[in-house]
Amino acid sequence: MTKYFLFAFLTFGLLWSCTDGELQTPGDEYLTGDQDGSYSVDMNGVFKNFGKVTQATSSSGGSDISGTSSAGGSISITLPQVLATGNYTELNGAMITIMTQDGVFTNIGMDGAPLSFNLSITSVNNSQGFVSGIFSGSVMNLTTDEIVNLTNGKFVKIQFTPVVNIDRVLEAKFNDELFDFSTNANAQGITTGAIISGENTNQVQTLSLMIPGGIGVDTFTEEDLVEIKVNLGTTNNPSDFYSNYDPVSDTYLPVVLTITSIDLGEGDTTGRVKGTFSGTITKFTNGVPGEEIIVTEGKINVPIEIPEG
Repeated sequence: MTKYFLFAFLTFGLLWSCTDGELQTPGDEYLTGDQDGSYSVDMNGVFKNFGKVTQATSSSGGSDISGTSSAGGSISITLPQVLATGNYTELNGAMITIMTQDGVFTNIGMDGAPLSFNLSITSVNNSQGFVSGIFSGSVMNLTTDEIVNLTNGKFVKIQFTPVVNIDRVLEAKFNDELFDFSTNANAQGITTGAIISGENTNQVQTLSLMIPGGIGVDTFTEEDLVEIKVNLGTTNNPSDFYSNYDPVSDTYLPVVLTITSIDLGEGDTTGRVKGTFSGTITKFTNGVPGEEIIVTEGKINVPIEIPEG
C-alpha cells in the first residue's frame, strides 16, 4: 500500500507543471484566515495558501480534504475512515501530500516510514456537509529528501457531500443542533418490550429509546415509562449520558414518542418501524438534574432486527 501510494503521487507530480510558489497572489486573500473555504499552512515558516478551490469527501472506505493554490499547487489530507471530529496521527493512518514548484511532499518517507503528522478535526457537520480542523507535522520532499516542518495548518468549513443513509434514519435536533444516529440503527423487541437505538460514528455517540411495555402504532409518553438516553460526547466517559429518566429519584421528564407504522416482514421476523419523537433530557447527578436539552424533530425509520444468539 505504501509503495503504491508513493508511486501514484510521484507520477502525479511528474505530470504537474512547475509554476510560481504558493505565496499569496492577487485573488488568494479572500480565502485566508478563518473564512469559509480557507486552507493554508506554513512550510518551514513560509505561508502557503491552498484556498483557491477546496473540497472534501467522506466515506467509510476513506476520506479526503483537499485544496489548490492559484499557482497550481495542491494539498490533500486523507483518513482511512469517515470524517469525524477527533485527533489523528500518522499512527492511525492520517496522511498528507503537498505539491508545490519545489516538488512533492508527504509524511511518508522514501523508506516507507511515517513522519510525524498531527491532525485535529474540530468540526464536522453531516447535515450541511462541511469540515474544519487544524494540523501540523513534518513532510519529506520526495525529490530532495529534505524534511519540511508544517505549522499553523488550518482548514475552515471545507464542503463535502454527506452520505445519504436511505436504509436507516434515526436523528433529532438537540437544542436546535441536528445529530444523526442512523448508523446501525434498528428496533428490537417490539411487542413486550422495545428498544430503538443507533450510533453517530462521527461523534462516537449513541442514542436509544426504550419502551418497557412494547410498542404498536400509537403515541407514548413518559407515563408509559418511555426513556430517551443519549451520549452527546461531552466527556470521554462513555457512561456520561443525558436522559429524561433518573433512577435515583425515579423522575421522568416529558417525552412524546409516536409510532406511525410497523411493517412486519415475512414470518413476522423482519420489518420496519417508523415514527417521531421529542422531549426534554438532562444529565442527572445523584438525583439532581443539570441543564436541560430540548429534543425536537426526532425521526425514526429503522429495520426490525432479531438479536443473534
